[in-house]
Formats: sequence, C-alpha cells, structure tokens
Amino acid sequence: GYNLRMNFSANGWGNPDERGQAIRELNRNEDFRKAVTMALDRKALGDSLVKGPFTAIYPGGFSSGTSFYDRKSTVYYPFDLEGAKALLAKAGLKDTDGDGIVNFPAGTAGGKDVEIVMLVNNDYTTDKSLAEGVVAQMEKLGLRVVLNGLNGTQRDATQYSGRFDWLIRRNETELTSVVQNTEQLAPVGPKTSWNHRAPESGQVDMMPFEKDLVDIVNKFVSTQDNDQRAELMRKFQKISTEHVYNVGLTEYPGALIINKRFSNIPQGTPIYMFNWAEDSIIRERVFVKADKQAKYELFPNELPGKPGDKGPMD
Repeated sequence: GYNLRMNFSANGWGNPDERGQAIRELNRNEDFRKAVTMALDRKALGDSLVKGPFTAIYPGGFSSGTSFYDRKSTVYYPFDLEGAKALLAKAGLKDTDGDGIVNFPAGTAGGKDVEIVMLVNNDYTTDKSLAEGVVAQMEKLGLRVVLNGLNGTQRDATQYSGRFDWLIRRNETELTSVVQNTEQLAPVGPKTSWNHRAPESGQVDMMPFEKDLVDIVNKFVSTQDNDQRAELMRKFQKISTEHVYNVGLTEYPGALIINKRFSNIPQGTPIYMFNWAEDSIIRERVFVKADKQAKYELFPNELPGKPGDKGPMD
C-alpha cells in the first residue's frame, strides 16, 4: 500500500519559510485534509499502475492485509471533486486571480497561489508514477503540487529533517503488521512519527486527535491481552481515518488476489508475509479455475517474441 503524508509540524521542524509554514497550517486543517482525500480518484490511480483486478481503493490507516484491519472502523471519504472544492473554500482557499489554482488568503504568504512541494523517492518507478497521478488530480482541485524527487539517502535525510510539505511513502510495518514498530503509528516521542516530529528545541505540537492516537498506542504496547489490543486498534483506525491522519492512495491486496482467484493454495498459507511465495507455495502448481478466469491478459494469445524483435508475436 501507498499513502500520502502531510507535515503536521507548525512549530519549526525543518525551518520552513513563510510559504512552507502556511502549508503546514493548512495540513493541520481538517477541512483541507478532507478536501485532498475526496479529490483523489483512487481507482484511476490504481489503474495507472497496473491494469486488472490487482489494486484496491485504500482510504488510509491500516493495510487491509493485517489481522488488525477492521472495515467497519474505517472511515472512507469517496471521490467527490465538487465536494472537495467546497471544503477548500471552507478552509479559506479561493482562486482570486482566475488561473485555476486557489490562493492563500490575503495576508498569508502574500496571497499567492497555493504551491505544495511533495517529496518522492526517485529510486522506484511506482512512487514516481503515483506522485505524477496525485499532481494531476490535485491540479483539478486547484492545488499546485511540485515534485521533489530525490534518491535513497538524500530523500531520507530530507524527510527526517522535516524539509517537506507532503511526501509519498510505501506502507511500513506499523501499518502492515501493527505489532512491529508500533510507536511509529503516532508521535509518542519526539522522533517516532514519519511526518510529525519535534524541532530541535521544543516538543511535538500535537493536534487533539493525535493525543488520542498516542494514548491508544501506549495502551497497546503495554498490554498482552489480544482482545483489548484488537479493540484499541479498531479505535485507532476509526480516529485515524475519520481525521485523515494519512491519505491512502492505493494498495495491492495480496490476500484478495490469492483467496479470490488462485487455486491449489494450501490451507493456512500465510498471506501477508514478506518473501512468502517460494517459502510457502510452489508457483508452478498454482492455477486459476476456468469460471474465475477473465480477460486480464494485456497481450492475449501472443508470445513475447525473440530478443531484438519489434514486439509481441502471434
């Protein structure tokens, strides 16, 4: 899964300029966050990565593959561009110069166009493709998003120092397993959150709902009662998705692909495990039953051809 994270620090992490500070104040505005998530056509984002039934709409929060995921606790704001534009206006953003991009209110960042710098990992094509899709969809909303594509360690250093407005990040273990690196789910410490950290001199300026998330995480790590843990994470998921703590983009639900399409998978095979394939099943024995087969082939009845040929051959 992939999500968009906003920089929630409004007290100096990363030393933002006037524009950057104004963006962070917007990031902390719930109407603004809801506008962003409602302006995303997640089906189109998924289809831009891979055609077929392999991507799913991901509202944010926990990945659907984890045992802690609870659909009833997941709040989803469906794609609604006009509704999103209304929420932007409610957040005080209007296009005052008629160029299609909303402006900051007079007296904030010079009333200029709202321009957001989004950090993206240049090492992976998927990250860049998703980022370009977000840029195009945000433009329809009236937000100008500029990509800051960096490689590996440079990208990490930029994120850890707080020098970003938004960033795209592949879901880490705290969202895919929950029991690993749980403290990264919320700013329980000055440097545990991916997108909300304390400046060198100061504390994390938590929003009210973040305090609830921190409280839930602390209770989760201090109990071994499985029922209590499940209930705590249902609460976490509801608060997190209701307040749009992170903006889900798309996910590849491996469990759905295997359970709904593939046959000959031994019962009890772990679905959401790293390197699960060759360790758990023999791929050559996997097949799709005739009644579940559909026209998902990109080049039906064609072979790849020989090296140097123009393309696929019949």
